[in-house]
Amino acid sequence: MNKILKIVLIANLLILLIAAIGCSEDGSIITNTPNNGGSTTTTITGIVVNENNVPISGVTVTAHGHVKTSGANGEFMFTDITVPQGRLFVKAEKPGFFTATRGEQPKAGATVVKITMMQKSVTHTINSTTGGTANLNNGSMVEIQAGSVVKSDGTTYNGPVNMSVVYMDPTDVKFSETVSGGDMMARRSDSTDAVLYSYGIMKVEMESPAGERLNVTGGNPSTITTTIPASLVSQAPATIPLWYFDENTGLWCEEGVATKQGNKYVGTVNHFTDWNNDYPGYLTRVEGKIVDCQGQPMPGIIVKVGQTTAVTNANGEYTRTVPTGVDFTISVEPTQNFGMSGTPINIPALTQNQVYQVPLCQLACFPVITGTFKDCNNNNIYGTLSVFWDNQNQGILPTQTGTFRVYVAPNKQARLKFTSYSGEIIDTVVQTPSTPVTLNLGDLSTCGGGQTNCENSFVITGAGYNNKYVRLQTAVSLGIYYTTDDVTGVTCAAMDTVSFSLIFPGKTTGSFAWQSGALVYKGLTTAGAKTVNINVTEYGSVGEHIRGTFEGTFQSGSGPVTITEGKFCVTRQPDHEE
Repeated sequence: MNKILKIVLIANLLILLIAAIGCSEDGSIITNTPNNGGSTTTTITGIVVNENNVPISGVTVTAHGHVKTSGANGEFMFTDITVPQGRLFVKAEKPGFFTATRGEQPKAGATVVKITMMQKSVTHTINSTTGGTANLNNGSMVEIQAGSVVKSDGTTYNGPVNMSVVYMDPTDVKFSETVSGGDMMARRSDSTDAVLYSYGIMKVEMESPAGERLNVTGGNPSTITTTIPASLVSQAPATIPLWYFDENTGLWCEEGVATKQGNKYVGTVNHFTDWNNDYPGYLTRVEGKIVDCQGQPMPGIIVKVGQTTAVTNANGEYTRTVPTGVDFTISVEPTQNFGMSGTPINIPALTQNQVYQVPLCQLACFPVITGTFKDCNNNNIYGTLSVFWDNQNQGILPTQTGTFRVYVAPNKQARLKFTSYSGEIIDTVVQTPSTPVTLNLGDLSTCGGGQTNCENSFVITGAGYNNKYVRLQTAVSLGIYYTTDDVTGVTCAAMDTVSFSLIFPGKTTGSFAWQSGALVYKGLTTAGAKTVNINVTEYGSVGEHIRGTFEGTFQSGSGPVTITEGKFCVTRQPDHEE
């Protein structure tokens, strides 16, 4: 393939990508307890994804009496709402998924919440008249007595029962992402608080073929058998409290006891939600910090803390409430951090109200993208940055000062979507560096969606347009030097089907003849050019600007079009070999 053509195709793929986007601590030791009274104000901002990290739209998200629907990219925001001071709680619901929930300690300014939803399907069907058993491959099971199934109003249900039964392994890396509540906070039968350590969960829901929610009667209890993970069998106690998850309070509630039989816990329950076999510990806390190979703090890193997770703040710091009396491990898992990982740290059993300082964790260096979000008056604006590539959400972090610093995987077309707390959006796509360097995007503005003091525009005449000024509200504005061919490709693309790409020789300032590219405007697409001249006035280093002007005559299916007063201003990306 002609390499210039390949460069054009890369630019066009970026344009298609944009089209797809368009379619679519106080003085107390432990503070985040459910019983910690008082209230506070925070902005809850977050994203809803499935188990593959793909954003889910159309999710009903509820937080303390407020309701939102997740957007095209799974995003939601509750601005300046009143929440309990000790712990806020967010619930996500959508047909075809189990209800997902997340509890977090409110943060000053904004609290970021990432919710992972598990897909729900019918795993077993029984008859309510005869009862039956739902067996899972790992030996776990749910036994339903004959005549014990009831409707939501308590009357007896007769007929087929569709069951959705899932075993949740607490040693699985994804457990912390999908477990109800997320933080393992619980309420004991004596109304005191606890943090749980799980030995296995059975998630059970029952419906009629028409979708009516069903349950079992208290007088005819069902038996649940839960397999204990192999690595936990030796330490599992002979008896253990059973806990069900209350979707109204967002807490695990103590009810009943399970008995250890070999490598399983067996107990009876009077209703179905999630049933958890757990040791309840008192509340204690760990604190730590993640840095890269140069000692720089790493924000936005997901840290696995025992059976829960924490996310590092702008200073690379994390904290998490954990149960007393159990050993656990703190780690950075590559599957949760696009390949980044660190040496696991073993934490000994802690005592109540202890604050344990975790040894510093240092990771390998990865590429970094930095920049500052601005409003139309050039003031810094604050909000939340979501990062996407490979059709997955790779991170979400608050920007409390307007300036951001985010670690990314190398050689990715990364989409950065910023949403301010007042609802303003900046949406841009960049090529991530191939080596662990810093790519500085400079100032990114809500005016035009791109960099401040930059303009990407042109005036078009022909094909039905007469001296029409077009300014791109850019979602992509990037430039790449292709070393093998010694050419530079500039691509600018917008949400409203406006885009152009320019290819010119070298990597310096000066006047050049257009070698290849394309221009698109509201269905009008050029197939080539008669004469197009490019004047490059600025050619910065990687992370800096490539800026210039262009004009000339393009060929289109509707005849020639003349472009005058063309302007481009893009961020230079890492060089490509072809």
